[in-house]
Amino acid sequence: MLADIDSSIQAWLAAELAPGTEIGFDPPGLLAGIQRRPRRAGIVNAFLYAVSENLDGVPSARVAVRTAEGRVTGSLSPARSYHLSYLITAWAADTAEEHELLGAVIGAHAEQDCLGPDHLRGSLHDLGSALPVRIGWVPSGRGAELWGALGVPMRTALDLTVTAPALPSRVAPAAPPVETVDVEVGDLHHLDRQPRRRWERTTTSEHRGSDA
Repeated sequence: MLADIDSSIQAWLAAELAPGTEIGFDPPGLLAGIQRRPRRAGIVNAFLYAVSENLDGVPSARVAVRTAEGRVTGSLSPARSYHLSYLITAWAADTAEEHELLGAVIGAHAEQDCLGPDHLRGSLHDLGSALPVRIGWVPSGRGAELWGALGVPMRTALDLTVTAPALPSRVAPAAPPVETVDVEVGDLHHLDRQPRRRWERTTTSEHRGSDA
């Protein structure tokens, strides 16, 4: 899933950024020591730094897998979705060009705030729906301590969050269909008590004596 999201983001940015712009997914610390890039040959780097489960409408029941005739052949775990948060940084010839690259990312998001079918790669290609992309929103939040953890000085950056499902792949087989039914019949003649007939009534006889 994560590799497919990376590839989808790369396809989205490659279609929106200037030709020659490199797109990477490395920790910013690996880029901090590089020399200034040649003009119009900058790097836009998307570092995945947080993953959190999307708890809105979490499904609970397993999903039945059926044949074309409607017969259940197994079941799948319900699909869960996750928020993947990326730190977007630009590395170019100077600060002005870096801001230009980040502005292009914002512009691309303003035009299309989702990863559509043309961008989805790998297992996500057959989803049949776009994946929402948000800029400036992170479910877990972040602050200046992130830069300290990365070991690099703070710089202009964007938070980009993609919400995507993790598609289950393991099918649990269904229980085999019932083929035979065994019925045991016992002999009731050995019982001493006979079943009482509900319609049977008790009669009363009346005797009268002779007059003296």
